[in-house]
Amino acid sequence: MQPTAVTVRVPATSANLGAGFDCLGLALDMFASITVTFSDAEQPPTEDVGEKMVLTAVRQTYVRLGKPAPNGLRARYQVSIPLGRGLGASAVARVAGVVAVNEFEHHALTDDQCLDIASDLEGHGDNACPALFGGMQVCVQAADGHYRRAACRFPADAAMAILIPDHSMPTKEARKALPEQYSKADAVHNTGRAALFVAAMANGQMDLLDEATDDRIHQRQRASIFPPMFDIFAAAKAAGAHATWLSGAGSSIAAICPEGAAREVSAAMLEASQVRGYPGRSLVTRIAREGATVARVELAND
Repeated sequence: MQPTAVTVRVPATSANLGAGFDCLGLALDMFASITVTFSDAEQPPTEDVGEKMVLTAVRQTYVRLGKPAPNGLRARYQVSIPLGRGLGASAVARVAGVVAVNEFEHHALTDDQCLDIASDLEGHGDNACPALFGGMQVCVQAADGHYRRAACRFPADAAMAILIPDHSMPTKEARKALPEQYSKADAVHNTGRAALFVAAMANGQMDLLDEATDDRIHQRQRASIFPPMFDIFAAAKAAGAHATWLSGAGSSIAAICPEGAAREVSAAMLEASQVRGYPGRSLVTRIAREGATVARVELAND
């Protein structure tokens, strides 16, 4: 086999979007470039966490295809999306592995099958779905185990301010902060607000987003791991944000805001975090319409 390198471009994501726990997510205009090389030559194991996730996804995709993976697999994970910050870094790696195999195997998988594999590896589809398809997505797992998705409309001119603290919050640790059971009142509260978020985004009713992101399922509980969370929320809204939320399992915080206020919101979030002793960085981006794409396929040196 002539070694073949497939480079996949995948967006970072922000999931949950306040009250839409494990089912809502959107793609961010921050893209990773990941190259998977397929060959016959055995390769030494990698110690890079991101590359391991890519290769695990590659091998699992071959399991789903019912055929053996090539002996020689390599991954080059060139990203500026940090792990453990709630920006979908693991979903990016897994989606890249699935998409690379599908390209190499001449599109043997449907879009829905790619979503199933990536979401199963993630444990849910809120990050995997927008990473694959872009935009804002609702994604749920049906009783048959397959994932169902629907793309959502969103305002084209909405800006996203993102705070990325140096403080990491690995998903497994963040999930330990959550209770096993919730009250009916909390479940009803979140169901209504997740629905309100989707409708408000579709209709451009940005004044409803603050109420729509009022969560009772995970953010208050995770504030024990990241104490400045609600101070940062308040600073962002005081600077002009429509709404803020803990991005995924954290520690990043996302704010949706008017384009003209985005830089002020970004700076206000960073200052509020630093005052509490949590340094980091902040940036301004947008919701990405494009999901994962194959950027390049080329013959490679073994």
